[in-house]
Amino acid sequence: MRYYQQLLTKRPAVTSCFIAMSVAAFCYLYGYGLERFKPEAISDAIIALGYWGPMIYIILNGLRPLLFFPAIVLGVAGGLAYGPLLGSIYLVIGTLLGAVVCFALARCLGREKISRQLPKRLHFEKINAQLEVEGFKTLLLLRLVPVLPWDAISYLAGLTKIKFWPYFIATLLGSIPGAVAFCYLGNVLSRSMLTSLWGAVILVLVVSLLPQVVWRTAIEVKGMTIKRTRG
Repeated sequence: MRYYQQLLTKRPAVTSCFIAMSVAAFCYLYGYGLERFKPEAISDAIIALGYWGPMIYIILNGLRPLLFFPAIVLGVAGGLAYGPLLGSIYLVIGTLLGAVVCFALARCLGREKISRQLPKRLHFEKINAQLEVEGFKTLLLLRLVPVLPWDAISYLAGLTKIKFWPYFIATLLGSIPGAVAFCYLGNVLSRSMLTSLWGAVILVLVVSLLPQVVWRTAIEVKGMTIKRTRG
């Protein structure tokens, strides 16, 4: 509790912006109507912006973690508006922007102080040590395998000793499969074709299950390597 009191007094600008954005987002959602935040409505609004549409879409994805807005909604909206290729590119750029914002925010608020407040069940010290030694590989696996929510990993990485560029590149590579799956699904929904819909379902399943296979394989290979070294 004392830490939050110090944060309010020492960093009033950060706290004020956070509170103002949260209140503004709530009021906007309440007054504008939740019906208008469906993927179809967002897609129509983005298309109506013309040349400014891609930039606004990227900015929305960058601010999304601060507003706790579902990523899949914006992902599907991007597929509806721009198709699987351009939609995926814009979504990856926006996702990277949001991940950098979360990372920088965690570092700005004070890595050492916040890490002390984390519950022991998160095993922060073990994660911190692992990311310090093998930051890129560990973070890439965390991005690909849905062990923790995407935004939670971004904030958590900002509290660790991982360097920025390994974090950035691992996030870039880890965001591509999900972006392609979401945008392809949105593009399929716009066509309402049964065969394409099955293709989208299969793609989403592959994107969800393949990282888990890679994760288990990596653990088994690492275990075999340790046994050979000891032997």
